[in-house]
Amino acid sequence: MKSDSWWKSLGYAIEGVIYAVRKERNLRIHIILAVLVLFVALFFKLKSWEYIILAITISLVIAAELFNTAIEYIIDFICKEKCNEVKHIKDVAAGAVLTTAFGAIFVGYFVLFDKIKEYTSFALKRLPDLPSHLAVMSLVITVLLVVILKAIFGKGEPLHGGMPSGHAAVAFSILVSTIYITKNITEIILVFLLAILVSQSRVQLGIHNKKEVIIGGLLGSVTTYLLYNIFLGG
Repeated sequence: MKSDSWWKSLGYAIEGVIYAVRKERNLRIHIILAVLVLFVALFFKLKSWEYIILAITISLVIAAELFNTAIEYIIDFICKEKCNEVKHIKDVAAGAVLTTAFGAIFVGYFVLFDKIKEYTSFALKRLPDLPSHLAVMSLVITVLLVVILKAIFGKGEPLHGGMPSGHAAVAFSILVSTIYITKNITEIILVFLLAILVSQSRVQLGIHNKKEVIIGGLLGSVTTYLLYNIFLGG
């Protein structure tokens, strides 16, 4: 079924990419992130070799996801029943995508981090010095709001299950306080990653669904942000 026309082969390849993007959520996420990275890169004076490295890295991640998708389609077509061998094949293919994704993060860190740090440091330094106890008060108020909302919805314990996620609320409250107190981009990124991992673990453990975690994160972030701004306004 191989096409004799190079032009038709190109069309089939493009059709395959479009089909995969339409059907696979993870591939759409990779492409959106790639667009964002390239957009952010335009604001910095990158050298030609840095653009080349970014382009190669992005291409590898997307290609790995396409290969993973193709392998999944083949396995699903051949094996109609679930078995451990099929699971292992899919897990290994997904592991290839994960490896390239971590590689992309590593490359992005060294290519863009210093430039992002220089760009954001000035804005962070302009934030006023605030008493650290405001972070504790924000945390306490966030937890109280979580308890009130869980009482209203009638599900879950203060920090276990129900609407909203208390862990996500606390994690993102700490993140906002970190932004105001430390004004250090490295620490902010690390705390942000930790907040994401905390939230993701609640979903993976089946304690919360995505909606409960997202609302919890928004509750903690917005509450803490408003308290800091009220304090500044006073």
